[in-house]
Amino acid sequence: MAASEAGAIERLTRADVASGMALSTEAGWNQTQDDWRHFIVHGRAVGMRAPDGRLVASAAALPYDGPFGFVGMVLVTADWRRRGIATRLVDRCVAELREIGLMPVLDATAAGAEVYRRQGFIAQFGFDRWEGTLEPPASGQGSAGSLSGDLVELDAEAFGARRGKLLEDFLSRPGTSARGDSSRFALLRAGRRALQAGPVVAKDENSAIALLDDLFAATRGPVFIDVLAGRSRVGDWLAARGFTIQRSFTRMALGREAPFGKPERLFAVAGPEFG
Repeated sequence: MAASEAGAIERLTRADVASGMALSTEAGWNQTQDDWRHFIVHGRAVGMRAPDGRLVASAAALPYDGPFGFVGMVLVTADWRRRGIATRLVDRCVAELREIGLMPVLDATAAGAEVYRRQGFIAQFGFDRWEGTLEPPASGQGSAGSLSGDLVELDAEAFGARRGKLLEDFLSRPGTSARGDSSRFALLRAGRRALQAGPVVAKDENSAIALLDDLFAATRGPVFIDVLAGRSRVGDWLAARGFTIQRSFTRMALGREAPFGKPERLFAVAGPEFG
């Protein structure tokens, strides 16, 4: 193997959590070690190494209980880009999901969407990452959420697949907050750079705003929230609190334009790595 060539694609293990974190930190992403651990334990995380053994690229296929799985964590360290590595890793994740009968779905940046279109992915809908800093009255730290059957079913109805393991993981983490009832819910969890709000599932924008108002009431510090495009009332509500749009994403599926689930009930996604 030449010094300028990466090795073969290999499956990542728990021992690679720190190396994965180094990749996402370099890219300025918001993932935590818990996120990386979830992809490795519950998904099919793969990567490539430099001749010295350093992890230089990653991608992960995360199967869900339903018609599709999610492709995420597509990362290549700066000095190994433009060599086709990301395409190879995405192709591997696509093959992993198709092998078990799941359609590959992913969330792409504007630049990434052009690449994924050439691989056969079709746009379904867009969403915007809003970021802001909350400085509410010091009224507590929020209440820890507890997983209920309703929450899993509400999420599955809106998202289009069941992901109870992911929700259980989120709710088990220190500092996670949850709000909701039998018809709606919202989560907020810790990230590396900022708290991450989402998913948010509700019947309409007013209901979603009421959930977020309650969720944010005891929250301090920087927050990211990925809001579906066209949710103008939610956007106005966030803008009034000093939030601005950081970047936009497009949800894409391999060969399918129609969204899964009921996106009219989905107001914020869990994050572009989880869907």
